[in-house]
Amino acid sequence: MSHLWSLGYGGISSETTIHLYGALEGKLIPMIFLVNLPQALLSFLYLTYNALFTSMLLAEEWDGFAHQRKTLRVTCPVGKQRSTYWLQLPYSYGIPLLVMSGILHWLVSQSIFLVRLVVQDNFSSVYWINTYRASDSYRPAGAEVFISRCGYSPIAIITVIPLGALLLFLVIANGFRKYNKGMTLAGSCSAAISAACHRPEKDVDAAVLPVLWGAVSTEGPIGHCCLTSFEVSPPVESESYADRDAMSSIDFGTATGAGSSQAGSGLRSRT
Repeated sequence: MSHLWSLGYGGISSETTIHLYGALEGKLIPMIFLVNLPQALLSFLYLTYNALFTSMLLAEEWDGFAHQRKTLRVTCPVGKQRSTYWLQLPYSYGIPLLVMSGILHWLVSQSIFLVRLVVQDNFSSVYWINTYRASDSYRPAGAEVFISRCGYSPIAIITVIPLGALLLFLVIANGFRKYNKGMTLAGSCSAAISAACHRPEKDVDAAVLPVLWGAVSTEGPIGHCCLTSFEVSPPVESESYADRDAMSSIDFGTATGAGSSQAGSGLRSRT
């Protein structure tokens, strides 16, 4: 282990150089693609993690409307509305994920990297390259030959593995978190979101005021749950709730990005 530490991060040594034989031997372009392939994969994983956390936190914020009165989060805020997150995620998630991604990108760049060698005619500058084959053409004395190799750092690779495992563990652990009971999960279903946006007719300023999801007073045996700035009551498990087609939700649905569709699917409360 002490020998690996002595090689350092991104250190060049004859022991940590990948030799590719055949047509790819010493070529610059294939080496560039090879050393940057892990960076591309890491960027893809970052986008995947970002999308996964966005989906989880979107459901969490939606579920929060059943427990705390708050304003809508939109791209262009009006009145008391809240703006979207700068990093798409809450800072408590976005900043650590961005920092971890930056650290992993740096460690990967030190784990596998391009080595550009300048070989003189007497091989004195890099005496340990014994697989080099000079071309059959005549080279004047003192002429330089450039060889591209792929180098790697064992200690950097050892560091990347536990950090990558930690990031995988964190996303799995976050997936085991449970949402608070009380509101039907909608995800990105526009029909369910539209149904929750059918507020009472007199609640004309609901889009720009703090709203809470719950049961509103209705006539008849079928109740209705929606987001409204009026007072609401928690849904009762034994009661049935459905969309109210008589309510217009075009303005309110547009403000929340749910569209103006009239959802007719029944929603039953869960406790």
